[in-house]
Amino acid sequence: MRAEIVIIGAGVVGLSTAYHLARAGLRSILVLERGTVGSGSTGRSLGGFRVDFSTEVNIRFSLESMKALEGFAEEFGVDPDLRRIGYLMLTTGEELAVRLRENASRLARFGVEVEVLRPAEIGARWPYLSTGDLVSGTFCARDGTVGPSELTRGYAAGARRHGVTIREGAEVVGIEVSGGRVTAVRTRTERVSTPRVLCAAGAWSAWIGRMAGVEIPVMPVRRQVFVTGPCPAIRGLVPQVVEVGKGWVFRREGAGFLIYGPQDPAPDGVATLDWGSVGWAVAAAAHRVPALADAEVLGGWAGLYDISPDSHAILGLVPGLEGFYVATGFSGHGIMHSPAAGKVMAEVILTGQATTIDIAPLTIERFGRGALLEEPMTAHHQAKG
Repeated sequence: MRAEIVIIGAGVVGLSTAYHLARAGLRSILVLERGTVGSGSTGRSLGGFRVDFSTEVNIRFSLESMKALEGFAEEFGVDPDLRRIGYLMLTTGEELAVRLRENASRLARFGVEVEVLRPAEIGARWPYLSTGDLVSGTFCARDGTVGPSELTRGYAAGARRHGVTIREGAEVVGIEVSGGRVTAVRTRTERVSTPRVLCAAGAWSAWIGRMAGVEIPVMPVRRQVFVTGPCPAIRGLVPQVVEVGKGWVFRREGAGFLIYGPQDPAPDGVATLDWGSVGWAVAAAAHRVPALADAEVLGGWAGLYDISPDSHAILGLVPGLEGFYVATGFSGHGIMHSPAAGKVMAEVILTGQATTIDIAPLTIERFGRGALLEEPMTAHHQAKG
């Protein structure tokens, strides 16, 4: 069998790229997925969406993706379940408080309004929050959540309509290289000749890279999430609350509430829920939301973040190996940035250059040059304590 490109990973980033490539006219696109469509990290995502980042490249990815999400239902016939509940960023540290204020000023230049709030203002607007140890916070009303399954379903259906083949249960076991370029991909049952391979394997990207002789600096980190039952003391619209620097997230989920559990490295690429961590999660939640101290935990799940060394995506062609591309390392932001990521990756693969967004800061070469970016506004810097 032959394909013009093989995309490894049928998560939302791989499917978005397949869709944009096919819409641009590329034929014979094959997406290989060892499980089922969206069964990896995509299917276990929280679906948070925000513009409130510290770097211009992340802001541009969010803004471009937001445009796509606003027209998603018309383009794909699937409601993306975009809910603008707002993002409330909190910090107990002076240094991060300065960064929050800088972010608000930066976003204003992009036409995005972000409120900088004192602890007293936070307590007045969201009285269920304990604010005694807070230094500052910001609130961006245009942020919120989007449906991971809805995005995945839309991109998969759109890709198939344009002729993309998506093969589930097809685990990649080898990538053939000859003369400094990729030549084929092998699964357990077949060999596919191809001049191009895109690694969109998320937390499992390092394993895929090694098959081609490439070191992709992505570390799998297990993220645990628990869901509580109702808590009548918490009323009104609840934003997505992120405690910056502590890796804690809280929001409404159905009739109850979603709270973060601990996070830890998962070098084997396996994410299983540790029910022994419920006490840790409830204690962390009750510190910021005292009413949750007596909440009943009804369920939970675990997923994997694909963490890069600087918490930014790794995008583009891998130098020294013709035809091998990467779109990974989103560090918890793959769902929210997938519309823009698929678009720019299609541009790179078809023309050699991204024109929608300058992705030069995100190439894999930056790690060798020591040109790492800095993004403290993430929810995965946490150690179990």
